Amino acid sequence: MKKNDLLDDQQIIRFLKNNKSFLFQHYHLKKLGIFGSYAKQSFTELSDIDIIIEIEDNTPNIYELKQNLRQYLEQNLHKKIDLAREKYLKPRKKNKIIRETIYV
Repeated sequence: MKKNDLLDDQQIIRFLKNNKSFLFQHYHLKKLGIFGSYAKQSFTELSDIDIIIEIEDNTPNIYELKQNLRQYLEQNLHKKIDLAREKYLKPRKKNKIIRETIYV
């Protein structure tokens, strides 16, 4: 994707699906999806991309892994990425976020 392209939800989902095998293997993912403004199609050009992940159990250096994943996604999607782990979502928001998430 080009840096100045305005992305839509389908382009993001297509990128994630096309790179799913790499992302799951390289970053030890069990789940990957988008939520927030892109999932609800209420995004603007200033919106960040909210991505929900779940990482394989017993994965070492999770903080570093998340930083590397965020950097990879930001470089390829040319947007700020907000990564959230499903298991650490606030209980009162968790069900709403899970319902709106589009998993790849």
